[in-house]
Amino acid sequence: MNRLRALRARAASDAGVVEFTAMLPIVLVTVVVLVWEAFLIGMSATYASHAANEGARIAAVGGDYAEVKEASVKRIHGAWADEDNIEVIYPTGQRCDRDVTPQPDADCGHVRVDIKPPLVFPGFLLPMEVSARTKVVYEGEG
Repeated sequence: MNRLRALRARAASDAGVVEFTAMLPIVLVTVVVLVWEAFLIGMSATYASHAANEGARIAAVGGDYAEVKEASVKRIHGAWADEDNIEVIYPTGQRCDRDVTPQPDADCGHVRVDIKPPLVFPGFLLPMEVSARTKVVYEGEG
C-alpha cells in the first residue's frame, strides 16, 4: 500500500515536470514577441522624435508646412516610412492668432509628428500612435 502511494506521488510530481516542459516554449515565444514589440514601439518613438526635430529646424528658418512635412518624413526609414502612417502637425496662421481664435491650437509654435508603430511585422499596425513634439525656436531676421 505504501508502495502504491509512493508511485502515485511520483506520477503526480512527474506531471508537473511534463506540464512545465510543454508550456516553456509558449512562454518563451510570448516573452520574445513582447520584447520585440517594445523595441518596435521604442524605434517608433525615436523616429518620431528625430522627425519632429528636423521639422522644427526647417520651420525655424522660415519653412512652410510642405517643407516641414517633407523634411520630417525624410528622417523616417524602414517599416515606419509609409507616409500614410505618418502625421506631421505644424499649425500656423489663424489657428495660432490669439486675436482671432479665443483658444489657439495647443501645437502652435511646435512641430508634432505622430507615427503608427508596426505590430510584430511590417504591414501590420498597432491601433495607437507614438507622438513627439518639438518647439520651434525661430531664427531672427538679419
